[in-house]
Amino acid sequence: MFDSIEKFGNLHIARRASGEPVELVRSPDEVTFLAFDQRIQRLVELHVLRGGGALSAEAKRSAFERAKQASEIRGPTFLRILEVGEDDGLVYYVSNLNDGEFGEDYVARRGALLPAASLSLVFQLLDDLLRAGRYERLIARMRLDRVLVSTLEDTFLHLKVFDYGLSAPEQKKSSEDGDRDLVIQVSRLLFLLMTGEPYVGQSPESFSVLTSLPMSLRITIRTALTDRGNAPTSIAKVRDDVREAFSALVSSIQARNTRKQLVVTPEVQPRSQLQDLLLENVPIETILGRGFRVDAEANARRYPFSFPATNLKTGQQISVHLLPPSRIVNKELYEAVPLQMWRFSPERHPNILRSLSVWESPDWTFLTEEREAGFTLSRLMAERVSLNPQEIVVLLKQVSAGLEQAVECGVPRVDLHPSNILLQVGKPGPTLAREHERLMQKRLDAWPPFLVKLRPHLTMRSLYEPLLVDRPQESDNEEIHLIERDFRHRAFVALTAYLMTGDRQMGDDLQFSEMVPGPVAEYVKSCLSFARSRGKTPSPGEFLARFEEMMSAPEGPDLATRLRGESVAIEDMESVGAVSDFDDEWSEVQASSEPETYAYYGSGGGGWMGIGAVAVAVVLGVGALAWWLLSDRDGGLAKAPPRAEVEAEVASVANSDADAAGAEPKEPVGELLDIENSKSKAEKSPLVPPELAKPGSRVAAMDVAAKSKKQGGKGGSDVAKVEPEKSSEKNGDSSSKPKKGEPKPSVADSSDPAATALDPVMIRKAILPSPEEIEEFKAGDKAPEDAPE
Repeated sequence: MFDSIEKFGNLHIARRASGEPVELVRSPDEVTFLAFDQRIQRLVELHVLRGGGALSAEAKRSAFERAKQASEIRGPTFLRILEVGEDDGLVYYVSNLNDGEFGEDYVARRGALLPAASLSLVFQLLDDLLRAGRYERLIARMRLDRVLVSTLEDTFLHLKVFDYGLSAPEQKKSSEDGDRDLVIQVSRLLFLLMTGEPYVGQSPESFSVLTSLPMSLRITIRTALTDRGNAPTSIAKVRDDVREAFSALVSSIQARNTRKQLVVTPEVQPRSQLQDLLLENVPIETILGRGFRVDAEANARRYPFSFPATNLKTGQQISVHLLPPSRIVNKELYEAVPLQMWRFSPERHPNILRSLSVWESPDWTFLTEEREAGFTLSRLMAERVSLNPQEIVVLLKQVSAGLEQAVECGVPRVDLHPSNILLQVGKPGPTLAREHERLMQKRLDAWPPFLVKLRPHLTMRSLYEPLLVDRPQESDNEEIHLIERDFRHRAFVALTAYLMTGDRQMGDDLQFSEMVPGPVAEYVKSCLSFARSRGKTPSPGEFLARFEEMMSAPEGPDLATRLRGESVAIEDMESVGAVSDFDDEWSEVQASSEPETYAYYGSGGGGWMGIGAVAVAVVLGVGALAWWLLSDRDGGLAKAPPRAEVEAEVASVANSDADAAGAEPKEPVGELLDIENSKSKAEKSPLVPPELAKPGSRVAAMDVAAKSKKQGGKGGSDVAKVEPEKSSEKNGDSSSKPKKGEPKPSVADSSDPAATALDPVMIRKAILPSPEEIEEFKAGDKAPEDAPE
């Protein structure tokens, strides 16, 4: 049926040497072909649902809706769906090309993985699955026990889900049943990776690697495999159990980064299905022949389509890249080497990585390029995940220079893919690999001088890994040079976002780290939204200048702007009240007290800062009042009477009060002499309850605030506005307050003994030395011990 199909819409179907279409093994319910998308210049996978069979209207609608959801998922764990459509009754979708080895084939070839590595792989899978939790309808039909073992940035092992179950009918079942099925599939996957055998009914208790797990995960696996009806239904709980088991097997330092257990070595390197497909199982040494020798360096075969080699004729160290032959991709559809390559000069264009030769045959094609001491940007990002803005500026300045050099040489389109950017640093030698590992842990602005080189020619990775920026809308009116210029602008912004987030397949919800300033993150987000349309993205120079400007911009309005009130909203300056832990305790006091008195303690929205302001105002008011009372008309201090006279007068006043009340006379001399100090302390304490301000109490001065408000103040903060001539009200008896309609008695009336007894002027003058005594103290004629107390 598909043998005669050469073109499927914009897709060109790849062919084998025998002329048959190149078919990829994916879901058993789908037929998948290798194809080349001419619009995006990428190798892709063409999935035909139900093997080309007819679908009912309901099944077709369900598949379209779920495929649409799948196209919104981003992340290295899932297929990236690029297009969904229907052609001649066939429902299909197009995804990016994925390479790796099936889980069962991988385990059968090399055996079980270490427990820590197995748990780390499954943890990353579950973590990405939970992040895509809003696509519940799609996730419920995924097959988590069918995975590809691949590599992430050629550095770490990774699992990839390739079967979305779009061909299967969508059954109506509860969310618990769907989650239960996923838990069972995860348990089967753990069983496969840790024991090295697929689960076909074995008892989990017969494997020591499973019985040594923590109890929670051990019970989950055993229940899910042997008692499916009672299997757990929480993916998040299984993810936490896997993380707990991983932490129990490794040290606390290694538990912080689960990928440290997944570093690719020759022993755990998965086989490349695509390499076997292109070379048809012919060894690379046989193909290279006697002209080149593959260098036996450590991890030299980490990437299946690039080999470090040596030219036996010249002795030059080169890199050999495998390219698809013409039967896979027609040479007329892409250009491996720019036509203007002869213009490149190492002196004038230091940021360009040059190719040396291209040689091809009907079955394979190879490209050679100069090999420098360094590593790709994708390798650095695999180790660091993301970079801080200062490092990004250092990197982007050289990338921008490389783009200008490419345009000067007649190459307007350079794919700014992380694998196409080489960081040339260090010197060749036996310690180069160790030096690179050390540099990857350091900031780029602390590196020794290094050079960023862009690769203008194509590689196999450039032909099958998706672009950083999505393809914009087609425009028939634009010229080719405008389209190429816009591509450079959009790719530069997308590269910046990738360096800041570490997310190669960027969606709408970018997550920036805490080290990225807010203005920088907002600017990059806005430019990335412009990059989805053609002709709106700023040039690399403009973007980089604005990026550096945003790095030094403040997070919000500066202090001067806020003080001027230009950027402060009115609602932000309004009081919203305060919450006190003592509201219940003060409610009864508030009900029994006068409104004026309680207004002094009310929380006016300022909280403790408002109380502090009231206390400062009270202190200033009392100080001003005391200064006026202690100064005479000429501005000098009044002469203090002898202490004996003061004590006698105070004692007589106290005895007369006692006789009037019918009580025995007491000795109030010492107590009354302390009234001044106690009153000053009470005036400075705005938190004294109103019921304590009773006649004869030492804290009766707390009525100052309430009475000042009654005289025209606007609250507790206006206490400082009390007039000096009315200050004698502070010491008056609160019980003597006149009722409404009655004349207010004079404080200076001699008929009021309490007012005379509590006269603060007499007490202040009694405890202060006279000016003559002060001069004697200064001259030393009189000892301080002789001073009045």
